[in-house]
Amino acid sequence: MDLGKRVKALRKQKGWSQEELAKRTSMSRGRIGQLETNPLAEVKGANLVSLAAALGFSTEKLLSKEELLLVAGVKTKPLTRKIPILLWASLSSINKGEKLMLDSDRWIGCPDDIGENSFALEVENDLMTSNSGRSYPVGSFVFVDQDKPVKSGDRVIAVNLKTLDSVFREYVIEGSVSYLKPLNTQYSTKECDENTQIIGVVVGSYMAE
Repeated sequence: MDLGKRVKALRKQKGWSQEELAKRTSMSRGRIGQLETNPLAEVKGANLVSLAAALGFSTEKLLSKEELLLVAGVKTKPLTRKIPILLWASLSSINKGEKLMLDSDRWIGCPDDIGENSFALEVENDLMTSNSGRSYPVGSFVFVDQDKPVKSGDRVIAVNLKTLDSVFREYVIEGSVSYLKPLNTQYSTKECDENTQIIGVVVGSYMAE
């Protein structure tokens, strides 16, 4: 259960309409409706404080996984959590052999079992689109796990430490040589060299309706 669903459940427990809850907070009825129906909607600052107070919680309790589980009546199902959405330009700041610093003011929901050093990127070109099988169209988001070991066939985010170019490709090993292969056959496959660093493995994706 995400925050919006939880707010809706608590609101209904109190017998309030969205308009009644809006009157008790600094939020509009439309904003509350958006929160309750959009799993990626966020509430911050004064709005979050007033929402928590109206529902009888601290902001920490309102956002806690334990409380979300309690209201949802769920004991074992993993909850969605959030990871930062990074800019492609920020990937060039990585040092050889190190992990990226995850600093962002944009966040997105992701599977709960993803690694702690994970982040998201928005796909900006058609190199990883395909007419058959898995495809990652422009505007979709990919979830990148920096802690997952890479193997041949994985979709990865890689950076060239010399040119500082960052790419999203399929990682392929043939014999002793490794390649970065686009899913879109209109583009060429490139061989990895000593400047190629795999930042992380793509473990999921999201595309808004």
